[in-house]
Amino acid sequence: MPADPVTQLARRGVVSGRPENLRIFGGRSGWIGRTMTDAAAKQVDLKQVSREEAARIAAGKPGPEDRWAEGFPREDDSDPAAGLAAAQEDPAPFGIYALVPSDHGRTIGTAGFHGPPDAAGEVTIGYGMVEPEWGQGYGTQAVAQLVEICRAHGGITAINADTDLDNIGSQRVLEKNGFEHVRTTSTQRFFRLSLEN
Repeated sequence: MPADPVTQLARRGVVSGRPENLRIFGGRSGWIGRTMTDAAAKQVDLKQVSREEAARIAAGKPGPEDRWAEGFPREDDSDPAAGLAAAQEDPAPFGIYALVPSDHGRTIGTAGFHGPPDAAGEVTIGYGMVEPEWGQGYGTQAVAQLVEICRAHGGITAINADTDLDNIGSQRVLEKNGFEHVRTTSTQRFFRLSLEN
């Protein structure tokens, strides 16, 4: 008897983990990821940041259409946003995404890629949010969505990430998403998720 469609997709590496919980929607107008969970769980959407929005984030000046949480943008949001605002080409889907919890709809941080895949098919991700939103599961959901963007795009062989040595919460986010610790320096811990079958 043939396997069900989800099992078939998992065998081909299109989905992994708990695929019934994650949906990625995307196309020409951008990508959005949503973790589909029961109503009691908090949920965060990834909304692709345009170059115009990136310029506002980099300047720290919201437009009338922006809904930002207190403390956003952080320096870790502004620096990548400045790079996106100055980019000659749209890096989608390997750009920056705003983290927007569905319960209040305000941008609390960003997650995304340090650039397009390299020649070996590897990407590096980063993520972060304002401190009052820590511990809600948003980081874990955001990283899961970045992984699924890579799977949906295809051709990505590995996803790399690093954390400060003392950032245990961020290390747990990566581990929950299947990343393995690969090395440590005096200030950083490095993680990797292989997508090759």
